[in-house]
Amino acid sequence: MVLSRFLVQSLAWLALFAGFSLVVFGPELAHDAILVLMAISLLHLIWVPQRRRIWRQPAVWMPLVAGVLLLIAFAMTAKSAVHVAAVLVFIHLFMVGPLAGLLGRLGEQLTLERIAVFAMIGSVGGVIVALADVFVLGSARAGLVNNPIHLADTALMVGFVTPLGFWGKSRMRWMFLVGPLLALATVVLTGSRGPLLAAVAMFAVMAIAVAASSYSRQMVLRIIGSVIGALVLVAVAAGVYAAQSPWLFEGAAIDASTGQRLIMYEAAVRAFFASPLAGHGLLEYFEAARAQMPAAVDFPEYAHLHNDIADFAVAGGVLGLAAYGLFLFAPLVGAARSRGALRIPLLYLGTVTTTGYFAMGMTNAVIGLRWLDIVLAMVLSIIVVLSIRDEENSA
Repeated sequence: MVLSRFLVQSLAWLALFAGFSLVVFGPELAHDAILVLMAISLLHLIWVPQRRRIWRQPAVWMPLVAGVLLLIAFAMTAKSAVHVAAVLVFIHLFMVGPLAGLLGRLGEQLTLERIAVFAMIGSVGGVIVALADVFVLGSARAGLVNNPIHLADTALMVGFVTPLGFWGKSRMRWMFLVGPLLALATVVLTGSRGPLLAAVAMFAVMAIAVAASSYSRQMVLRIIGSVIGALVLVAVAAGVYAAQSPWLFEGAAIDASTGQRLIMYEAAVRAFFASPLAGHGLLEYFEAARAQMPAAVDFPEYAHLHNDIADFAVAGGVLGLAAYGLFLFAPLVGAARSRGALRIPLLYLGTVTTTGYFAMGMTNAVIGLRWLDIVLAMVLSIIVVLSIRDEENSA
């Protein structure tokens, strides 16, 4: 029994490492590891005493309902069984319940500080990889382990998990607010503008949450200083990095990138109204959007439309948009149920996650991208475990 408990808890710690650390600087390894761990957690769920309470959590059932809506949409437009099975692209988000069951076996060992430490490891690892790629290997944009934008998005979301440690009991709790700054450094090194804009909204959420946890004037001044410091850091880093990243700072590159996105967005609107209820399916939605534009238009060669709303609208129509909303707001709705001592940190985590995924998804595909789905699934699992614990402690 002791050995079994030790093994289960070891797997839970491994899941935290893969989902919040390795996913930034070793995304492919993290993906393989988390799939194995999800399969194990699904089998393990039958031994979890709280499994019924887990399934009742919005952070669990909202992604599952989203999956059902997508399944219906894809079935309506399917040309083969493969088109229906495409819903498994979102498999990580359907496994929140089993993951929560696994993490829940850690009990009181799963503290805010320990969650933050795993996220901090990912943030530090992301910066190291980005620095090595740019200043050692000489790349124009950091992207050694992943596509530059995907690296920026993943690092940004993981970085904003680290402030959870601020609400812990450590005397060094202020150090956990460094995580978002490390993520910001990684974003700058990738030369990605979308995540840079998303970071502004996420910093605002963090500042409000930290301020709401204390009414002291000294605390408010520190928060203001931190926000100002972050903005200064962005300005200084941008200035230093300008020579290294023509993609980020040259007008021609910006115009070309913006122009491509505008073409795809126009195509998305046309494709949506061509099949508004169920869309065109996940496997053919990009080509369906391309077909809406005149042959003379130089349509970009990508795998998606660089906008989550556009992707879900064209792939699944109205049903797809509803599914997107369920995925997007699952962290916020799940966290809003908490009424105990963990209410503020949970509301912070839910709000910054929903805000971040929405903002990042305005310029790139985010939900449905396996690395970011891993992070989202881990965040949702943490919200479930801590919400249930909060309810039990408050009863």
